[in-house]
Parts: sequence; C-alpha cells; structure tokens
Amino acid sequence: MTDVTLLFATLGHTLVSDIQVPGYIDRDGPIPQFVPLPRTFYLVRDKDCVQFDVPLSQDFLTFRVAERPTPPENLDEDEEFATSSYGRLFLSEDLSSFAVTRIRCLVSDGPSPGEVLVKCAEFQFEDSSYLFADPRNLFGIRLAGHGAYDRWKAWAQSLEAPGGTLREVVWTPGG
Repeated sequence: MTDVTLLFATLGHTLVSDIQVPGYIDRDGPIPQFVPLPRTFYLVRDKDCVQFDVPLSQDFLTFRVAERPTPPENLDEDEEFATSSYGRLFLSEDLSSFAVTRIRCLVSDGPSPGEVLVKCAEFQFEDSSYLFADPRNLFGIRLAGHGAYDRWKAWAQSLEAPGGTLREVVWTPGG
C-alpha cells in the first residue's frame, strides 16, 4: 500500500540522475552476464534513491526512500550483486539530472479503508522523457517509455481488464 501524496512529495521537488535495476552477475558461462531482478527499480537522486517494489504475488507498486540500492534477501551467496543503469533508455543524455515534472498513477482502493494501491505509474521528466512502471508483469515490474501509460489505461478501462475500479491521480509542480 502506498500513500500517493507522500510519493508526490518525495519525488516532486528533487532531481533524478539515473534509473537503476538490481540484479546479479552470472559467471557460469564463457562471458559474465548481468541478470536483472525486475521486482525492484530505483530512481537515483543526489544523496539517496527512491526504491520501487512489487510485493511477491501482488500487482501494485510500493516505494520507500533508501540510502542506496541493496541486494535482495533471496540473493544466493554465490551471486554477485550489481545494478544496471537504465537511464540512457529513458532519460535524455543532454542533462546529468532531471526534474520530475509530472507523475500519473492509476490507483484502486486497498484492503483497508483509506488505503490506496498504485496499479501503475508514469514519471515525466523535464526533457519530456517518460518512465512507465507496470507491476502486473509476470516477472516483476515492466518498465516502458512514452505512450505506455495511455495504452495501459485504455486497456484497464476496457471490458477485458481484471476487476476493481481505477482512479487516475496526477501530480504536477504547483498542482
């Protein structure tokens, strides 16, 4: 469960320098390979990061502020923790950090009164770059770019979407 107002306050007035996905280095083959663990991603800021997770067997995002990316508890002893930068996939190379200029979330009511579940989120950055996070992916959080939020929203409002009423919540600076 997430307090959407806290999410907006946490990201609304800071700069993001990178998007990172945790994983491990698989050295079993002839060439070491980075294996992502897509149940988590980080929006890296100057002195900390905002960690987004999808709880096991769930379909919503949670978040918390973390000092730095950390290895998941289920990482095997022989697996070397690493992160991969996805910033170049979703952020322009022209700047070293990016202000969040809009956050859109589709939310539903949680199991307890007043609780909200974030079913997906889109972050727009000052250079018109977009990051969409979809926790309904079988393997974890699917990250996508511009247009993915609108396609997901159209699907969710169609007859084929699984139950639950969704509401859109939007944050913009000064909004």
